[in-house]
Amino acid sequence: MKSLRPFVVLVLVLASALASGCESANFTAPDRYDRGLIVCLSGAGGMMGECERIREGLALGGVDRAIEIYQWSGGEVLADQTNVERNHHEAAQLARRVEAYLSEHRGQPVHLVGISAGTGIAVWAMEELSPEFKVEGAVLLASSLDTKYDLTKALAKVNDRIYSFNSVADTVLSLGVTWAGTVDRGGGLAGGFVGFSPPDGTSADGKTLYREKLVQISWWPGDMVLGHLGDHLGAANPTFVRVRVAPLILEKNVGDARVSPPVAAKTDAEAHKVASRERPSRTRPVNDKRAATVNQDASLASQASPTVESSSPRDNYSSAPADTKRRFFNWTVGQAPARKTEVAARKSAAAPPAAGPKTNGETIDEAQFLPAPECLP
Repeated sequence: MKSLRPFVVLVLVLASALASGCESANFTAPDRYDRGLIVCLSGAGGMMGECERIREGLALGGVDRAIEIYQWSGGEVLADQTNVERNHHEAAQLARRVEAYLSEHRGQPVHLVGISAGTGIAVWAMEELSPEFKVEGAVLLASSLDTKYDLTKALAKVNDRIYSFNSVADTVLSLGVTWAGTVDRGGGLAGGFVGFSPPDGTSADGKTLYREKLVQISWWPGDMVLGHLGDHLGAANPTFVRVRVAPLILEKNVGDARVSPPVAAKTDAEAHKVASRERPSRTRPVNDKRAATVNQDASLASQASPTVESSSPRDNYSSAPADTKRRFFNWTVGQAPARKTEVAARKSAAAPPAAGPKTNGETIDEAQFLPAPECLP
């Protein structure tokens, strides 16, 4: 035990130093406001310390701007989630605060970071901004806004983008918010659960805003290494915020590549084209003999029925045989006049053939099944 005592003392000293360093950090120092402003909004109730953890993660990620925690919550979870009128009032107050900062610090970036119900306050605050003001961007963590909530007004108020983090493993959104209702009282699933999509009837300009300014980032099991288990407040983990959120605010590269722009909504035809290009083929290879048989059947069918030009590549089922065996299977239909005359003469001298399959009054020319002399080995 005596041998471990110096090690224990060292650990306690380091922990004390780290704790004192965190406590002494002043996130609203005057010089920080000269570099920009970040406003953090907690979830409903505001009692889980999520904003403090987000602020810590941003600091660890190199964000040296002023970080304010906007106290919008009334302290009751259900009331914060359902009192739309009060929430809009709080959002308007936040908008006035942002406008005051932008008026005093021209050209400095402002970011809004909200989690859960706080994302609703952030979005509504952006909507409330006067026409001459815009924020640089916003981050929505586990948003309890409806998946079909119209984000076009908020998207028009950002210079960069709105980043939305969602997780299908979030049981608070999948169960609790589904039961209590979304913060905007939309009645559907939460955007932080399944992602946001343009509501029905969105204009072409609105869809363009969704494509160009909304980036949706889904949780995956690899994020557990960063402390985010897919749960409701996992995105507030300081390590996750340092690695995933801080670079977005600083507009730095994440890993080896910049965060990809929002994916444009694809039509069904475009989605099918992408899927068919990316999905490996499961069709078994067809040997040359089978390909030749298919070619021959297609040729016979073309003689028996009118030719219809197909507009779809799917209707072209024939495939050419391999070059190395082409001379064995290059059957010609109706292009062997010498053999055709010879067979016709032999048929006229022979007795009538036995009854065969019905041909609708048409005579089947066997010469078409014979290979041309030049095609024989």
